Amino acid sequence: MNELVNLDRINIVFHVYEIQTSGPVIRYYGEPLVDSKTLLASLWNDFADRGYEPELKREHGEFVLLAIPVSNTDDKKHVNVILAIATAFAITLTGAVFFYGVDPITDPLLIYKGLPFAAAVMFVLGSHELAHYYVAKRRGMKASLPFFIPLPLISPVGTLGALIRLKGAIPDRKSLFDVGIAGPLVGLAAAIVVTIVGFLLPPVTTSASQAQTIALGTPLLFALIEKVVPVTSTGTHPVAFAGWVGMLITSLNLLPVGQLDGGHIARAISGEKTTYISAAVPLVLMATGVFYSLNGLNGDMLLFWGFFTLLFATGGHPRPINDTKKLDNLRIVLGILAFGLCIACFTPIPIQA
Repeated sequence: MNELVNLDRINIVFHVYEIQTSGPVIRYYGEPLVDSKTLLASLWNDFADRGYEPELKREHGEFVLLAIPVSNTDDKKHVNVILAIATAFAITLTGAVFFYGVDPITDPLLIYKGLPFAAAVMFVLGSHELAHYYVAKRRGMKASLPFFIPLPLISPVGTLGALIRLKGAIPDRKSLFDVGIAGPLVGLAAAIVVTIVGFLLPPVTTSASQAQTIALGTPLLFALIEKVVPVTSTGTHPVAFAGWVGMLITSLNLLPVGQLDGGHIARAISGEKTTYISAAVPLVLMATGVFYSLNGLNGDMLLFWGFFTLLFATGGHPRPINDTKKLDNLRIVLGILAFGLCIACFTPIPIQA
């Protein structure tokens, strides 16, 4: 890191006549030979390979190409750690109460019973977000570590999930696609593993278990695994439920809306046309939820997803610097398969009391 980018490469699109350094930032003074988007797209990989992000500015009548170090030193990593610990505890507590009927006030030492559930959920969520993080770093993009969101007892999972923040520009459609699809694919693989392990474990039969009072909607993929794995008893182990949760999260994330992973994938494939899809999906979800409710079915979750995705849709889609180069056929096919997985993991009525 902090080594000069090949000057010959820069001079192809930006004629340099002076170089200055200001701390870790390198400043190239010169004249652009192409438009700014083409310039930045052409130099992005060269800068990223040396740990920089390019930025073009005009200062005092001169064009300046800045080489800014990609660094996360401004991130407060202790916040990520604290949230991860808090979320793990929240899921453990929720699992103990929900599946084993533990009273955390009278029997606080029994909260440990929720640990397998917490480990499974954290594994699925962590795999999803770390896949985003790893691919973003590989593409020279700035990304935060995962932020886990604890929500004990209120949520049947104990968390609202996790997310990472992408900071700065996205170089091209390929990078947008790769970052978008990495999380759902890796997270779903983790959910499948967790589901299989959960099916091989004996179900919880505690009489105080709240889990026995609800019925889960069964996604196609979950039902397929249930048929393949030699399940010897009825009921669902908490670890298998964690796999079910992972599939639910995957289906929601893969909806082709705004800042969701599916929105990134769709935007990378279809460009600006994705705006129309992003606007239509929330309306379809809400309309279906209303239809279900009017016909005596539980459409609450569909209505919630509709309003939830509407918020993401209003945020728009991220626009890559190089938005003209289309994706290769292999990525397009992979994107279509990903939306197929969205359907396979989807259930319109996830939970019924």
